[in-house]
Amino acid sequence: MAKPTSQSAAALAILMLAVATLAVAQAPPPPQRSGQERHLFQVTVREVDGAVEDDYNYNLLGTVLGGYEAARGVMFETEPLRFSAYLTNNQARRLSRVKGVLGVRQRDDPVPRAKH
Repeated sequence: MAKPTSQSAAALAILMLAVATLAVAQAPPPPQRSGQERHLFQVTVREVDGAVEDDYNYNLLGTVLGGYEAARGVMFETEPLRFSAYLTNNQARRLSRVKGVLGVRQRDDPVPRAKH
C-alpha cells in the first residue's frame, strides 16, 4: 500500500470537515427553555379616543418586545379593541400588566409554526 501524501491527507481532512459540517447542519435545534415556546395570544385593549387602532396596538405590544418593529414581526391580526400575536408565556404575562391592556388569553394556534 502506498504512503499517504500531503495532498491525500489534505483531501481527507477536507472530506472529514465536510461530513462534520453536514452533521451539524442536520442536527435538530436545541430544545427551548420552559416559557420560551411561542403561542398565539389574544389581547383586549382599552379604547382610546383619537388613536389609530393599529398603531396603538403595535405601541402597546412594543413596550414588552422592545419596539414598534418587533411588535409588527409577531402580530397575527389587529382589530379595533383587540389584537392577536405570537408571544412566549413570559411576554404575555408582562403584557397583561401594561396600562391599557384589559386582558390576555391564549388562543389555539391556527397553523403549526416552526420553532425559532
